[in-house]
Amino acid sequence: MVDISGFIDPVEEDADDGAVAEDLVALKACLQALADAIASTNLAVISSNQGDAAGATARVQASVAGLKRFHEAFVVLDRDPGEEVDDEED
Repeated sequence: MVDISGFIDPVEEDADDGAVAEDLVALKACLQALADAIASTNLAVISSNQGDAAGATARVQASVAGLKRFHEAFVVLDRDPGEEVDDEED
């Protein structure tokens, strides 16, 4: 396994390992959610070509759910260095 922690900037200059670990977990979640969304989209196209409207609809819904998970995980990576995490949704 490759250690990519050297390529991820910590939240603060003297950040502890927890900040880097949080970035790695968020990065892994982003990649998994994006892979799930792509796979579901591909399966939706295949189902649609086979005339299975119900299967295509289910796959599109799974793809949208994957993209929502991607966005939620990406927020952790995209926040400003001093920004606090808001656990409550609007």
